[in-house]
Amino acid sequence: MIHVGPGKPGSAKVTEQQILNPITGSLENLRTLEIKGDNNSSNHYTLALLKKPTYSNFNFSTRFKIIEGKGIRAAGIVFRMQANMQDYYLFAIKPVSKEVFWTVFKDNQPVNGIRLNEENFNSPEDGWQSLNLLCKNDKISWTLNHRKDFLDYNEDKVPDYRDGLIGFWVRSDSRVIFSVPEVLTHREYQQKQLSALLRNISNEKKRILSLQLASRIADEKTPIVIASLNNEDINQPAHEVVAKVLEKKENYFGHKNSVSTVTVPVRDRNGIIIAVARMRLNKGTQATKNQDVAFGINVANLIQSKIGDRELLLK
Repeated sequence: MIHVGPGKPGSAKVTEQQILNPITGSLENLRTLEIKGDNNSSNHYTLALLKKPTYSNFNFSTRFKIIEGKGIRAAGIVFRMQANMQDYYLFAIKPVSKEVFWTVFKDNQPVNGIRLNEENFNSPEDGWQSLNLLCKNDKISWTLNHRKDFLDYNEDKVPDYRDGLIGFWVRSDSRVIFSVPEVLTHREYQQKQLSALLRNISNEKKRILSLQLASRIADEKTPIVIASLNNEDINQPAHEVVAKVLEKKENYFGHKNSVSTVTVPVRDRNGIIIAVARMRLNKGTQATKNQDVAFGINVANLIQSKIGDRELLLK
């Protein structure tokens, strides 16, 4: 914990609370981080930093609610905090005035940034702010309460912090509850998104028993599983058939115990193979080999339509 301005660092504690799920509408017991600023001065900020690791390109998601405060009620996320603990970026929200800020701090002073007003920010009635923040190089994008926005800053005009610590920020004596915070590297975030895509496809295609997406990452010779319905498969070496599909650019088919296994290439918009989809299919419908392969190609096309091109795959 560190602070800026008068007073001393505020307090932070981990609690468990019942919080309403915004999707299901039911109460859930969730671990939360409750932070309270120390001083009601508008110049007091309390920062609770995650000591390790430092992040460059990452995704940070959380929900938070400002409970009380006599001073300015504001809260947000600190990221790319430099080693001097004085230079960093801040994404903050002031619900009462319906304002959102991205601010660059140098020597603990705001030196640049943007301010969004109520046209870009709609605070939920229950006060729970939902934030998903994605940083990649000099592009910062976010989804705030289901509204998407982004900015590209000019590194020649703005203090350019490319990596650093991540943490939580509250202003004045605000008391804030942060729920379900999650920090993912850019690679982990992509894998999570791709796996969610595979789950959606498998929910629509009831014949699918298992589904993986595999590719070669960077200069690695052996393809690895980059997304799967089974999280334990991810980052593991792919089946040897995957390498054959990449090399021969052909479909592969297998059948055993009423289960078909189809392995097909996934291509980008230019027809270049960028990954391989491998799936096990329930044979209960007595489909032919050609029908099973056609089914697999259709699944590969669905994946391609969502990921678009190689830029959206792991590097």
